[in-house]
Amino acid sequence: MIKLFRRFRKRLLTDNKVSKYLLYAVGEVILVVLGILVALQVNNWNEDRKERQFEQKMLRELNVSIQNNIQFLNRAIDENKKARQSSQLILNYLESSQAYHDSLDFHFSRALFWFHPSLTNDAYESLKSYGLHLISNDSIRKSLGDIYEWTFLERFSDRQEEYFYGTVAPLLVDWFTSYEFSGSMKPLDYEQLRVSSAYKHILRTMISNRTEQINLHELGRQNRLKLKEMIEEELVNTE
Repeated sequence: MIKLFRRFRKRLLTDNKVSKYLLYAVGEVILVVLGILVALQVNNWNEDRKERQFEQKMLRELNVSIQNNIQFLNRAIDENKKARQSSQLILNYLESSQAYHDSLDFHFSRALFWFHPSLTNDAYESLKSYGLHLISNDSIRKSLGDIYEWTFLERFSDRQEEYFYGTVAPLLVDWFTSYEFSGSMKPLDYEQLRVSSAYKHILRTMISNRTEQINLHELGRQNRLKLKEMIEEELVNTE
């Protein structure tokens, strides 16, 4: 094809047809430019296709990670409700001056328990390393930032640990024979414990903390359920 164009151009020059030669030259330039534009368009299309395939891969990984985190949050909500229930049960016993029963030993332990879920962020961190711009859906991209960049849950858990180990744990040796997170705790002197304003204050604080923690976990769970729904809809629309 190139040789044919060259022979045609040479013949025009030989025949001294300058105007036709110029017209031909312009046409040839236009063809070259069009060829370059088409090549660029094809290359852009291929790159866009690769990005969309990668986006779908990341969305699927995020979807699995979000589902796992929802399960962790479900467990956290359940466990913290149980702990709050035990705290309230013990507090009711003490404030109504009910007699000691060894069935309370289990609740003495669970009243001080809290559960903080280990939420996995690997899929999100991997996406961040490539660039959040790869997620074309603006709503999904914003929701990802709102969920994964929100660190209040971790700060709240740290605050809970500081309160327990700094304030609560040192007092337990004067009230119970031993302390177990998932076991039983027998009071050294139930009557002394019953009138202890410090212990009742701890129980009320635990109830308050568990309530706040449950609310935060429920909020996190609902946000992830909404994000999961958006991701699954996006996958259906783009696959």
